Order: sequence, then structure tokens, then C-alpha cells
Amino acid sequence: MKSLILGCVLLFGVSVGAQNEVVSEWVVTPHLKVSLETPQQLTRPVIVGDLIFTADIVGTVSAYHRLHGYVLWKTRLEAGVNGALAYGRSKLFVGDTQGNLYALNTRDGSVSWKFKIQSEWLSPPLVFREKVIVSTSHDEVYALSETQGTELWHYSHRGDEKMTVRGTAAPAIWGDQVFVGFSDGNLAALRLKDGKQNWIKRLKTRERFYDVDTTPVADSQGVIAAAFDGKAYSLDLVTGNIQWAFPAGAYASPLVEEDRIYLSALDGHVYAINRKTSAVIWKSEPVEGVPLSPTRAGDYLVVTTSSDPVLILDPKTGKRLTYERLGSGTLAASVGSPDGWFYCFSNYNNLTSYRIMDFFKKKGPETVSSPTAVIRDFGNSTPDRKNS
Repeated sequence: MKSLILGCVLLFGVSVGAQNEVVSEWVVTPHLKVSLETPQQLTRPVIVGDLIFTADIVGTVSAYHRLHGYVLWKTRLEAGVNGALAYGRSKLFVGDTQGNLYALNTRDGSVSWKFKIQSEWLSPPLVFREKVIVSTSHDEVYALSETQGTELWHYSHRGDEKMTVRGTAAPAIWGDQVFVGFSDGNLAALRLKDGKQNWIKRLKTRERFYDVDTTPVADSQGVIAAAFDGKAYSLDLVTGNIQWAFPAGAYASPLVEEDRIYLSALDGHVYAINRKTSAVIWKSEPVEGVPLSPTRAGDYLVVTTSSDPVLILDPKTGKRLTYERLGSGTLAASVGSPDGWFYCFSNYNNLTSYRIMDFFKKKGPETVSSPTAVIRDFGNSTPDRKNS
């Protein structure tokens, strides 16, 4: 199904500094039926050039022009999507709650291949060296052929968890290793070529809700991960030995920029900490609800929260410059662009675009060209806890 429509344009702005303002440019509203229980949106949108891709809780995958809100195409899957959306080499990789993992062509949303399992997909796949590496809600990791969707290897982890947080850590890769966290509080390093385990480290520090649901961040200095109700860690790439531990757990993955880590912690603060030592550079004011992964939008940090405020922070000081409200909060992190645009997906599936712009110059953003195939076609809630 294809359509070409324009989202509603909102023309208000709020000051974020002496020369800047946040403007909501457009919003897409799907008009979901309201129930007593607020649906929880866990899927972070994906930006590719001038396009933004989304997948929602009712199973609709959409492609929009990110500056104007035009819908390029929509595809409906068999079930809802709760976190499993990624882009790789002209394909979208999307997993639903019925165990279907799809490779969709970004030109028109058509299905290239489908892979089926018995559990849910709850985290973004990772595309690397012609492999799609993806984790399941049952603590399994699959490596699939990027072009065919056939299984290359499969790793299964069985822990002692009794009750877990609804979420799954996505894999991360550095060198020839795949790093992935599990619901029993363990972090493992697997061999990229065959999925064999190199090492596993237990990060559990509490008796319950100790999941490692944060997608690890790996670089030349080590791998960073956090447990839900525990701590954040930096571990050695080769041995898994702990290099440092920071006394705050997290539900969302950190943002690492050079020698600095931005961490949205479950103690209600956003931190900037030193990458090598974990020393605190700054600590934000307390935030409402569960803060999600920070994202960079131009010169600012954007942090969505489960209770609703979308925070705009100064990355140098952690000062809260302003905030926006989505109406029902979200469990999906925002996604930002170097040109100052960012996008938020609310719990009721409202997709809103924002632009941080110069108040005096009113200069429009410079954008990156879209993929040529698409140009031709265009002419209040906290994480669910579940028994396992």
C-alpha cells in the first residue's frame, strides 16, 4: 500500500537559548483506539538521509520524507513491532511479536525475505559483513545471511531468571566479536564467524530485575553495558574483566562520543562520565519517569522519558534548556540528525518532528541526499515487567 500525504504542520516554538528555538514541524497521528491500558512504544525510528523509517505497535512499517512529513509507503506486518527495526544496505530489517523477521526493500516496503522463530523480536538487528545479527526475547542470538535470510549460526543462552523487564539487548560488534546482554544479568562475547562463546561475565548485583537490556557499546577501549537494577560497566574486550563500575543501572543504552559517555540512569538522572575512568563530568537535574537513550541533535542532547517530558540538554553542562511533551510518554528513544532535527514516537504512535533552529537567522537545515532508489520512487508508563 502506497500513499503520498502531508502530516499536520504545527508552528509553535519554545526558547532553548538566546538564539535558538525548538519548532515542531509536522506530526503524523494514526488515530489508535484508546484503551484503559496505554500501549507502549519501544521502537526507535531510523534516519537514512532525508528519510525516516518507523515501525509501530500495530505492525505498520512506514517511510516518510523526514523534512516534510510525506508518506512514501506503508507496509503492514502480521503482528506489532516492539523494538526490532534497523537499516542496512537498502534494506529494513524488522521483527514482530509473532517471531517473524522481515527484510523489506526500502524502495517500496516489499518483502525480500522472512525468517520465522517461536519467540519475539524486541531489539534492533545489526547488519555487518553480509550478516544480520539479532537477539530474541528468549535469550537467543541468530546470525542470518543478509541477502537470503538463511541461518548461519545460532547461540542459545539459558539463565536462572524468574521475572524480567520487557526488553532485549541488541548485539554490538567490535573486531571479530559480538557482544550481547541477557535477561539473567550476563554479558557474553561471541565469535562473529560461528557464534561460539569467547567469554561470559555476570553483571547481576540484585535479586530481581537485573536484566542487561542495554545494547552494549564497544570500541577500542572496551565494551560498555549496564544492568537494569544494578550498575554500568566497562569491560575488557578480550577477557571480559571489569575495568570500572558506575553505581547506576540503566534501561536504555548509553551514547558514547570520544572520551565521554552520556548515560540515562534509573536513579532519575542523566550523566556525562569520563570514558576511561567513569568520573562524573556532570549530572542532570532529576527527570520524571524512566529516561531513554540520549541522542544528538545538532549541538544538543535529546532525552525522551516514559512519563512524557522530552528533555533538551546542553551536552557541555547537562543543563536542561527546555522540554517538550508528547502527551502520553514513550519507551522509544528519539532519533536525531546533525542538522538539528529530531523525531519522537509517542506511546500512542504519534510521530512528531522537531527542529532546533537559529532564532535570528532562521536558516533552514542542510540535509543529506536520500538513497537514489527512493528518490526515483518519490518523483506516563514504566517498562512492562513480565513473568518468564
